Amino acid sequence: MKQFIARASALAMVVIFFMAVSQAQPAGPQQKSDQAKPLGQGAAPPAKGAALPAGVTKEELAAYKAVYDARADESKTIQTGEAFIAKYPMSVYAGSVYAELTAAYLHTNQTDKMMDAGTKALAINPDSVDVLPILAWAIPRGVNSKTPDGPAQLQKAEGYARHGIELLTAMAKPDGLDDAAFTHAKNENLSMCYSGLGTADIKRGKYPEAAMELEQAVALAATPDTVDLYLLGLADEMTSHFTKGIAAFTKCAAEAGPMQAGCKSGIDETKKKAQNSIEAP
Repeated sequence: MKQFIARASALAMVVIFFMAVSQAQPAGPQQKSDQAKPLGQGAAPPAKGAALPAGVTKEELAAYKAVYDARADESKTIQTGEAFIAKYPMSVYAGSVYAELTAAYLHTNQTDKMMDAGTKALAINPDSVDVLPILAWAIPRGVNSKTPDGPAQLQKAEGYARHGIELLTAMAKPDGLDDAAFTHAKNENLSMCYSGLGTADIKRGKYPEAAMELEQAVALAATPDTVDLYLLGLADEMTSHFTKGIAAFTKCAAEAGPMQAGCKSGIDETKKKAQNSIEAP
């Protein structure tokens, strides 16, 4: 897979429109991206002169190498990846290509294609530690009160997140990654999984659980996602942890962008509640 999705510079994120303080419904995407080495997908092609894998032709290997070599360029990854899948849909490399496409579509705001590629990648490799966090993170942000199968989608995302956390927690460092890069990539993927759990629980109105999960998401991220900070503030507010809620909203409000106004409103609303309510222990 071309890149691990880290929020240190930017991730494709879903903007939350603040219909009410008690509801956070994500709408259109805003792009963020950072590049890091993948943890599990994107096996390197055989070295020049090495024997071809069983059943793989020279042409197929060359086509996969083109996808692999395009990892630094999303548009080229999409071009070469789509061409590869069209010509070699049953290839032994199909799972890696779908994983590459999942990240590339995310970074280019092609949500439907991202979901399709990610679903196909997991059908081939249900243990992909690169794709599981992306879908766990993305699915709950796309669910709102009008989503026909919203509860089922949230349950699916929770399954992806919990499986991703299980695999990542037990994962040994792959060859080719130094300790610092591995820890960074692992923590960012774990952060996405916990973000998915927390967002799903916000949508279910399970605020105590959401607060714990979103605290993990924020703590693990090198640069916390402002949506996670907003949702953490909301969860803390709804559980009467007003001091913590104001702190989360304040961190969110310090970042310029589409979340800033909502986070400032969150500060004001939480302060008002704190004046008339007892702070939870």
